[in-house]
Amino acid sequence: MESVDHFQVAAAQKIVEGLHVLRGLLDKIEHSYSIAFTPRCGSNHLCDLLTLAGIGRPTEYFQYELPHWKVADLNAAISTVLRENTVNGVFGVKIAHDHCAWLRSAIARATGQDRTLGDVFPNHRWIRLVRRDKIAQAISLYRAQVTQQWLIWQDDSKSNVTVPYDFPAIVTCYHTVLTAELAWDVYFSEHRIEPLVIIYEELVERPHETVSAIAEYLSLKNWHSDKRAEANLRIQRDEHTASLIAQFRHTLIDIGSLQG
Repeated sequence: MESVDHFQVAAAQKIVEGLHVLRGLLDKIEHSYSIAFTPRCGSNHLCDLLTLAGIGRPTEYFQYELPHWKVADLNAAISTVLRENTVNGVFGVKIAHDHCAWLRSAIARATGQDRTLGDVFPNHRWIRLVRRDKIAQAISLYRAQVTQQWLIWQDDSKSNVTVPYDFPAIVTCYHTVLTAELAWDVYFSEHRIEPLVIIYEELVERPHETVSAIAEYLSLKNWHSDKRAEANLRIQRDEHTASLIAQFRHTLIDIGSLQG
């Protein structure tokens, strides 16, 4: 019994120590933000630009599939993420709606309190990235699922994988995109959050202005953005994407028409 009690005391002490370390790291963060994204809305491109500008180093740190979340000590796992990815006092993350729900539940289990990310991270702000062209977004998701090529670096060779036209599969991807958008609509409505909305099409056309707007929204002064700087990621849209979009639009228009 004494050995069990000793083990429990040691475990409790470790948790307290881990919480102390986490609080110390949180105290060093001056600004934090989360990018609410949906599949294929250009979030990797935005994160790349923000990293180049020194506005944090955002990516999907809170995916529940990642190995470091399979440890028992949640405080230690979060501490590792913060320690390695806070830049100039800024911590940024991009997060899907289901990952946000998982993280909140994990924090609630560890602390006994239902807390939002704004309660946990200092001076936290929400950024929401939205793509206007939902058909293009759905087809981008469909292509990524078929090819398993979710991003392409500037120096990568072009993929030669042929993607067949599949109307039902593209409709499924379209529903996935809309459902993800709806989930964020509900989340922000329930918590009365008004995020900064970034439009993907405007980001592509005016990347420097978009980054500047985010820096102003976060009240940042220590950042840098070169209008001549190019993102490391390459946009994957091409002639084949345009062909798939055209086919999908024509299929929708022809639903209900007489055939043969």
